[in-house]
Amino acid sequence: MVARCVNGPIQIEPLKSPPMRPSRLFKDKEAADKVMTYAFVALAVISLLSATGYLALGGSKNVETMNEMEEWVDPVVEIEDENHSHTDLLAHRLQTDNMLLIDYHNLNCDGNVAPPPELDNVAGRPCFPEYKNVGPTPGDSSEIAIEGNFMEDCVKNADGTGGCYAYVSSYNQFEILDISEPNNIVLLSTYYAEVGRMIDIKVTPDNNWVLVNHELTNSDLDPIPTDDDANSGANRLDVISVVNKNEPIKVAEWNNPPAGFHNQDMHVDCDWEPANPLWSIEECHLFLYGADPYPEMVEGDSGTFYKGTQIFYVPLGFEAWDITSTDEQQNDSRQILRWGGYSPEPETTCGGSIFNHDNVFHIHPITGQKLLYISYWDAGLRIVDVSNPPEIPDPEGISWPQDNEVGRWMGCPTADDGWYGPDGGGHANMSSEEWGGSSGALNGNGWIHYAVPYDHLLCNGAKDTDPMETWDAECGTGPNDAEFGINWRHLTMIAPEYGTNTNHTGYIWTIDTTDPAKPFLMSKWKLPGSSILPDGSEHPHHYIPGGYIYSPHNGDTGTHGHVYWTHYHAGNWVTDHSDIWQDLVWVDGVVSPEIGYPAIAQMSETKTMGYFLPSGPTWMEDPKATLGYDMADCWASCMIPFDWGLQYDPRGYLFISEMVSGVYVVQMDEDKNPNFAYPPLYMATEDAE
Repeated sequence: MVARCVNGPIQIEPLKSPPMRPSRLFKDKEAADKVMTYAFVALAVISLLSATGYLALGGSKNVETMNEMEEWVDPVVEIEDENHSHTDLLAHRLQTDNMLLIDYHNLNCDGNVAPPPELDNVAGRPCFPEYKNVGPTPGDSSEIAIEGNFMEDCVKNADGTGGCYAYVSSYNQFEILDISEPNNIVLLSTYYAEVGRMIDIKVTPDNNWVLVNHELTNSDLDPIPTDDDANSGANRLDVISVVNKNEPIKVAEWNNPPAGFHNQDMHVDCDWEPANPLWSIEECHLFLYGADPYPEMVEGDSGTFYKGTQIFYVPLGFEAWDITSTDEQQNDSRQILRWGGYSPEPETTCGGSIFNHDNVFHIHPITGQKLLYISYWDAGLRIVDVSNPPEIPDPEGISWPQDNEVGRWMGCPTADDGWYGPDGGGHANMSSEEWGGSSGALNGNGWIHYAVPYDHLLCNGAKDTDPMETWDAECGTGPNDAEFGINWRHLTMIAPEYGTNTNHTGYIWTIDTTDPAKPFLMSKWKLPGSSILPDGSEHPHHYIPGGYIYSPHNGDTGTHGHVYWTHYHAGNWVTDHSDIWQDLVWVDGVVSPEIGYPAIAQMSETKTMGYFLPSGPTWMEDPKATLGYDMADCWASCMIPFDWGLQYDPRGYLFISEMVSGVYVVQMDEDKNPNFAYPPLYMATEDAE
């Protein structure tokens, strides 16, 4: 059962999607009042229906589940009316009781939204702790990236290494925060660029270099400046030196007309050994992976069609980015070379759209392959091997890595035979109409926007680096165990993004990628609960009236099989994937991953663990007024929460980027690690009463 706030009263009704794990709602007093105002009337109605519903739902065996689920409140309300407003901040102060706000920062640096003109697009400025959580709030936050020596508890070494940091891209700027103490995060500096939109951000593992993009998606909102940046359009990649976290400095930029990249990743490859003396002098080699949202468009006036996935090589690596170099030296050294490209072959797409939205670089824990997990909209998940770059650049991707597609997953067959053929294991036996296009989207399918491979192998929630005594018996001695090694699996989660969907919010799909050449579907999950349509009828799914409001967006993996995903105005949701392998029901009881989907009689359930809706600091009665939130900023749909990205700190903390209000640090009870205890230092307003 689930409790749902629709047009006022709470309705307790059967859950139409996989049930949540038992938990109670934790809520701000005002939010609780708004949600529960009509509960008494609703209970009277429910009592009249309960006798019939009792038998229909399965009798006494469901009583326990009903009692557990009655204590959940569904935070997703599609229809705005006199009982609900998407812009009512305090009405969205909702979370499950296993989620706790640890700290918050509104990203105010020094009381000014922008730096003095002399620092524009050149260097960042240091920030001051006294401005934390005072107005104004700059807003416009999007992606967040974190790096550090987390499992050493972010110890900072005498040589300047160590420590843990977060980097938040925020339209015209990005911020650097010290997150070594999750309950006392500190904004160190911000880098402001006159050119928008700065959407994605990546950082090298040593916390020294940041890669950000500028994507021109709306020339009215994001005009190319007419001053000193006139020849540096909103279609480029920037490299920023963050060796000094208080003074970030731009060291290189590269244009990618017509619109720039939407997403990028990078990798420092110390295994590549090119024979060419121009490259072989380097001990390690830097590669950049860009996702071009317009792969079929002609780039500039060159007449060359570059592919959606574009790979670049930086010949001199980090040595080229000497901030003390002269302009002439910089022009000679700060170059990147197109090295390869990839786009799905049209005959493998079920006729669906080809649109590269995001790239994720990942080294497979079994094969050791360096892989790109690419989200290609209706062309689904593509897994491409970039382990061995060629000696000679292949800028148009004629063969590299075009010929190195290792695996793919879509709902429909994409070949005449084999793994991707009609009888193969690498699809969900859908037709092309069921999977892609507008018809597929209405069923929660297609439109794959983001992919998250697990960092490690899982066996019933354990990872292979955990102490062996903590493993279940089914895990044996590890992945190489002759009998039980099969139970160590690698999972990849993929999800769509919809701007509008009148029937669904979209599934998060759990794909087995233990063998990256033979991915297969094991489970799928959607936002729990049902909804009310504009005509007043009940609908089995939540849906998206417009503005992306409840769509999945970006995600991350954690420990114990936990997965975290932002859903814009629906907040941040945590799901449990630890039992998915062991809960599969196989045809005739024969475990057959080599056959894949046809060998599965019943897919596993993805369990819901909880949710958290960022809605300002709980120790302020009116954060919207106190911190000066820009609720007229419709880049963020004029509402809070509108969550873009999140990252999981392996010490057990979740860092969330909410587009209007800033960064939240949240912890789920199930993620607590006694070795890394950082309780909140604030007192919530409800605790003070």
